[in-house]
Amino acid sequence: MTFLLIGAILISFSSVMVKLAGVPADIAGFYRVFGGGIGMALLLWHKGALNRLTGQLWKWAVFSAALFSADLYFWHRSIDRVGPGLATMLGNFQVIVLALVSIIFLREKVTRNYLVAIPTALVGLYLMVGVSWDSFTPEFRLGIVFGLLTALAYGLYILSLKVTLSRIAADPLAMACAVALASSVYLGLSAAAGGDSFIVDNPRSIAALAALALICHAGGWYAITTGLQTVRTSLIGLILLLQPTLSYIWDILFFDKPVTAVELSGVGLALVAIYLGSLKPKTPSN
Repeated sequence: MTFLLIGAILISFSSVMVKLAGVPADIAGFYRVFGGGIGMALLLWHKGALNRLTGQLWKWAVFSAALFSADLYFWHRSIDRVGPGLATMLGNFQVIVLALVSIIFLREKVTRNYLVAIPTALVGLYLMVGVSWDSFTPEFRLGIVFGLLTALAYGLYILSLKVTLSRIAADPLAMACAVALASSVYLGLSAAAGGDSFIVDNPRSIAALAALALICHAGGWYAITTGLQTVRTSLIGLILLLQPTLSYIWDILFFDKPVTAVELSGVGLALVAIYLGSLKPKTPSN
């Protein structure tokens, strides 16, 4: 459980580091996944497990990386417009996206948790951003749209990982490493197409990007993949709720995010919905 807690805390600072870096969205994404991928490759080398980066794994990773790159593409743009707390909260609606995809396309049984989680999430979303929609600037509204597109892309990415890991029995850390490095190609091309400069000469930006790549991404996901192996399923969803919760708190503490009672109520409902949606249905015993 300790590793999972540490991982959730580390990745909760990801959005903060993106904000502090102050670089174009795709540049932040590129250095995050490139540096994180190199960090995870070094971890694999340290464990004598570089041979787990097989050709078959890379083939699947290229597809998953396209979805993960889309997730970061939208999420970093959402952070720029609505702040790290709300952007992360919106992105974590991926649990609801995943639930809906599983029900509609994979024909999974509709559980009581899902029946409660989906309308709860919608009410929470309305309280967070719907009540004050008319007072938001066009840029802020676009940030909300980007946050919800983040949830869609991330939900599909998680689904692709589940399919990949079950089909080829890939090592989770090796898969995360391959996805990160492949994502750096997609985001690097996107940054180049947008005319962004890869040169970062501001010391604060360099420090923030280094922390984002090595501590938040590589360290956080290594801790999570390690912790997932020792924590029972019923606790995983609850512990990982620390990430959006802490990101929201960091936004208030570090960036003076203004909050209202209505928005906080929506955040609370969203967290309940995310938790319920993350619970796996119990397998009936014979």
